[in-house]
Amino acid sequence: MPMPHELPLILLSGMGADERVFAPQIAAFPNVMVPKWIAPRPRESLPAYAERFARQVDSGGPCFVGGASFGGFVAIEMARHLRDARACFLIGSARSPDQLPPKIRALRAANAIARVMPFELVSMVAALSAGALGSFSAPATRQFLQQISDADARFLRWAARAVLTWQTSKVPLDAPVYHIHGDSDWILPRRFVTPDETVRGGGHVLSISHAADVNRFLRDNMARCAVERSHYRALT
Repeated sequence: MPMPHELPLILLSGMGADERVFAPQIAAFPNVMVPKWIAPRPRESLPAYAERFARQVDSGGPCFVGGASFGGFVAIEMARHLRDARACFLIGSARSPDQLPPKIRALRAANAIARVMPFELVSMVAALSAGALGSFSAPATRQFLQQISDADARFLRWAARAVLTWQTSKVPLDAPVYHIHGDSDWILPRRFVTPDETVRGGGHVLSISHAADVNRFLRDNMARCAVERSHYRALT
């Protein structure tokens, strides 16, 4: 039987980010998978997208799934459809749309705005900012801006609408959820979420800026799942 750290660990990047946001985790865990986003269907909901994505990445065996920011939203919905998800890990994310900050929830009634937002301009500004800030910004900030500049504007447009219309799926979630969050996250502020662990001084890109904390969090909770599963089997 594989050890917990040997099971596939599926990690989903945030909106506008890619596998580079998990570079420290890829280096630390041999079985990390960061699948590329599949193309969304027109007006596809976040839960429907997550269910379809789960079918594409599910090997049928035990695995862990998690995500950063938007990737966490998809991961928690995906965990409902993976055949043997042992746990879901949220990294600077939220457990449900009710935990989104008021400034985002206030836009939910006007979700059509996502269809006309100039995401191509957002990518261009991010690229210019990454170059202009240079050594004056933190490495995590520069990496994040570079990833946004490389992002597909069509995917960003769909993802923004999907978040604004996100309704939690009625499909039961059997896997435990573990959540780590930074106390200085200004995109998804700490006071609106309920993390299991808070990182002092942590911003929104924890997987890069506080990689050691995130890696320990993943390692500890994967081991915890194995212990709890063994205890449950002993009782039954």
